[in-house]
Amino acid sequence: MTVAASAVAAAAGAQPAALGIAADPTLLRWDPAIRYGQLPNGLRYAVERNTTPKGAVSLRLGIAVGSFDEADAERGAAHLIEHLAFDDTRSFPEHQLALIFAPLHVTFAHDRNATSDLKQTVYQLDLPSTDPSQVDVASRWLRDVADGLTFADPAIARERSAMETERAARSADILRALRTRMDVFVDGDLRSNARYPLGTPDSLAGLTSARLQAFYEHWYRPENAVVVMVGDLPLDVLEQKVKATFADWAPRGPAGIRALRTPPSGERGAQALVLTDARLPAIAGLCRIAAPDAEASPDARLHTLLLRGLWEAILQARINVVKSRRDAPFVEATISDEPRPDSLKTCVGIIPTEGQEVRAVGMIDAEIRRFGVEGPTEAEMDAGLDQVRASVRDAIASNAHASSDRATAVLERALDNLPQLAPREGLRAFDVLMEDTRPAAVRAAFLRDWSGWGPLAPVNSPKPLSEDAVRAAMTGDAYQSTGVK
Repeated sequence: MTVAASAVAAAAGAQPAALGIAADPTLLRWDPAIRYGQLPNGLRYAVERNTTPKGAVSLRLGIAVGSFDEADAERGAAHLIEHLAFDDTRSFPEHQLALIFAPLHVTFAHDRNATSDLKQTVYQLDLPSTDPSQVDVASRWLRDVADGLTFADPAIARERSAMETERAARSADILRALRTRMDVFVDGDLRSNARYPLGTPDSLAGLTSARLQAFYEHWYRPENAVVVMVGDLPLDVLEQKVKATFADWAPRGPAGIRALRTPPSGERGAQALVLTDARLPAIAGLCRIAAPDAEASPDARLHTLLLRGLWEAILQARINVVKSRRDAPFVEATISDEPRPDSLKTCVGIIPTEGQEVRAVGMIDAEIRRFGVEGPTEAEMDAGLDQVRASVRDAIASNAHASSDRATAVLERALDNLPQLAPREGLRAFDVLMEDTRPAAVRAAFLRDWSGWGPLAPVNSPKPLSEDAVRAAMTGDAYQSTGVK
C-alpha cells in the first residue's frame, strides 16, 4: 500500500482544485515537486522535473474509460482502440510509428505500451532523450491517441485478429483458464464479471469502424483525460509542451453515459464450486463480494484503505500461525482484495496439502469467523500498525525515483482522484489517520469488507471431491459457535 507525501508548495492551494479533488490540506499536503493544472477544455495535467535517469522523459495519457462502461454491443471496444493506437493514426500511417521510434531506441512493450482494464485506459511512452524533436514526436503520438485514430478497416481486422490470438493464448493456459472459471463462479452476475476487456468473439466481430468511432468520440474527450510528463526538463518546458499539444483538443458529439455501479444484489450464502483437473495441483479460495467503497473525500478514502490493510495484516498473521503447525492442511494462504466499480472482492487464496482441500477451507473459514467475533487484541493491533507503517515506509523508500515510475504513480492517483504526496508526508498522514484507531474500528472495517455474497469457496482438486463436503466445512461447528454469517 503506497501513501506517499510532502510539504505544500507555495501554489499548492490550487492543486486540489486543478485535479477536481477537495483534500484536507492540514492532512494531505501535496507534493510541491509536481505542478498540476487544468486546461480550459477540461484536460487535467501534472508535470515534474526528475533527473533520474538523466536526459530522459516519460509521458503518460490516461483516459477514464475501460470495459465496465461498454454497452453490450461494444464489448471489447476499449481494448481494441488501445491496440489501434499503435497501428494507424493521423500523423503516423500504417507501421510508421515503429519505424520512427526504432532509431530512438524506444521499443514496443518496454518503452511504448498501453493497458486497459475495467475503469481506465493508459498509454505510456518513455524516451531515453529530451531532444526536442523526439519529445515532439512522442507528444504528437499522444495527441493522435486523443483524437487522431483513423479506424481503417484493414487495421481493425489486424487488431481484432491480434485480440483473438490473445484470447486463444489465455485459453490455452490451463491454470489461467482454471482461475477464470473460479472467478466466474465467485463474481456471479456482476457487470464487472461480464465486461472482460477482450470482449467476446461475437462482440468483436460486430465492432465496425463506425461503432468504434462512436465509442471513441463518446469517451476520448479532454474532460476524461489526464496527461503526465516527468523528466529531465524544466517544469515550464514540460507544462508548455502539454499546453501546446493538447490545448486545442475539443470533444466531438455527446459524452458517453456511465454504466450504473450497481452493487451485488440478492442473497448468496455459503456456496462451493469443485472442479477436478488432475493436471493441476489443488487450489482453493474463500471469497466475499461486498458493495464497493462509498464515495468519500481523499482523506476518508485513505483511512478506509489503511484500516483494510490493517485488518488484513492482523488476520494474515493469525493464518500464518495456523500454517506453521505441523498438521496444517495447507502450505500457503494469502489475503487479497480487488476494488471494482460495482463491488469489493476479498479472497483468501489457498494452496492445500494433498487430499486436505476440505480441511484447509474449513480451518481458514473458522479462523476468519473467529476474527469476526473477537476482533484483534491490543497486542495484535500494535504489531499490525507497525507492519502497515513499515509497508508505507518501504513504499516511500522504493517510490518512483525513475521518471517512468514517477509518471505512472502520479497518473494512477490522478485518475483515481487521490493526491500524490511527498515521501515524509505519507508517514505523517498515516500517523494522523491511525492515531486513535481502536480494535473495535478494525473489527468494524473487517465486518464491512467481509460481508455480502459468501463465503464462496472455489476449489480445484486433482481427485473427485464433494461440493457438499466443502460447503459443510464452512457451516460446521465454527459457524454454529460464532454465529458470524
